[in-house]
Amino acid sequence: MEPSEIARAIGAECLCFRSRRLARVLTRHFDEALRPLGIQATQLTLLAGIAGPGSEGQSMPRLIDLLAMDSTTLSRNLKPLQKQGLVALETAASDRRARMAKLTPEGERVLSSALPLWREAQDRLLEIFGEDESLILRQQLDLAVPLYQSR
Repeated sequence: MEPSEIARAIGAECLCFRSRRLARVLTRHFDEALRPLGIQATQLTLLAGIAGPGSEGQSMPRLIDLLAMDSTTLSRNLKPLQKQGLVALETAASDRRARMAKLTPEGERVLSSALPLWREAQDRLLEIFGEDESLILRQQLDLAVPLYQSR
């Protein structure tokens, strides 16, 4: 098969090709909205994942599972947030071997400040995609992740 035929097949059929393309478009959209705060969309999702369970923070294994990230990628993404003073890594009270990621007061402030910017960007996307289609897309994406993680 010729390279151009392979490229056409991948472009027409490949879920990864299309999902990565959409991910880049969505990431740019949210990055632009969050620019006033000096954070990126990927950092916002990490801050939200850490804040999810409340003030006790989130365990590293739970973050890895929640964000479908490997531990090396998670560590690499946490470092800038730590350097900015938004996230602290602490030893878990229940298990001294386990580490917990917690938002600092500054991290909580940034996450709170991000909400209206995120909401505005999200609402623009809902207008483009439509409410029903957005719900279906979220459901389909949520269904796909556990199928892959269980392998």
